[in-house]
Amino acid sequence: MNTSLRSHYLETLGIPEFLHIQVKVQDLSVPIIDTQCLVIETKNAHSFCQMGETQDFLFKMLGAIGLEKSDIKCLSINDDNLNQTLEQYNAKAILLMSVGLKPSSHKHFSTHHPSEVLTSEQLKRETWEVLKKVKQCLK
Repeated sequence: MNTSLRSHYLETLGIPEFLHIQVKVQDLSVPIIDTQCLVIETKNAHSFCQMGETQDFLFKMLGAIGLEKSDIKCLSINDDNLNQTLEQYNAKAILLMSVGLKPSSHKHFSTHHPSEVLTSEQLKRETWEVLKKVKQCLK
C-alpha cells in the first residue's frame, strides 16, 4: 500500500495524522569491539581466559611479536558460534587456538593452544612460525 492511499484511509477513519506517522526505530545492535588481536579457544580445562600458567605463556608468546596485554582480547567459545562471535569484533588479526576452529579469512591464523605448547617442545617452532605471520598481518 502506498503512503497516499494509507493516509487517505486513515483520514477517512478520522485518525489524526500525528497518530499514524511512522518513526524509524534506532538500531540497538551490539556495538563492535575494536582490538589488535582476538585470541579464541574452545572450552578447555587449561583456558587462557583464566589467570594462571597458560594465560601467562600466551601473553609471553604474543609479547614476543610486540603485542601488549591491552592489544589482546581472549575468548573461550563453543565450536558452533565462531561466526557469530567474529561479527562482534573488529580485529586486525584473529588467532584460533583450538583444533575445531578453522581459519576462513586472510587475517585468521590457527595454531596450537598454549597449554599444548607448554607440554610439547616440538610445537614451539611451528607456533612461532604462525606468530611471525600474525606480526606481519598487524603491520
